[in-house]
Amino acid sequence: MRVLVREPIKQPLQLKEIEGSLEEIQEIIGGDIEIVPMTQGLLCICNEEGNMKGLEKNFFHDYSGWIFGTVIFVSDGGEEFRSLTDSQITFIKEYVCSPVVQ
Repeated sequence: MRVLVREPIKQPLQLKEIEGSLEEIQEIIGGDIEIVPMTQGLLCICNEEGNMKGLEKNFFHDYSGWIFGTVIFVSDGGEEFRSLTDSQITFIKEYVCSPVVQ
C-alpha cells in the first residue's frame, strides 16, 4: 500500500510502500492508532495519545486541532485502508506544506 509518512521534526513527507497491518502501523506511529478523517477520501493515522505523551506537533488539522507525533496518510477504503492516488499525494503535500521524498 502506498502511503505518506510524516515525522514531526523531519519536514519532507516520505512516500512509502507498506503492507498496512495494524502492527506495522502502530510501529510507525509509536502506539495505538487514532484515525482522523480528512477531506477528499483521506485519512490521517496518528498516535491516539500523542498529545498526552508529549510528542511534538506535526501539523494543524482544521477540525481536530494539532496532530502530534509521526503520522501516516492513507486513502479511505471503507472497511480497510487503501493506497494513495497521485492527486491525493499532491493534496496532502499542499495541506501540510511539505515536499515529498521517495
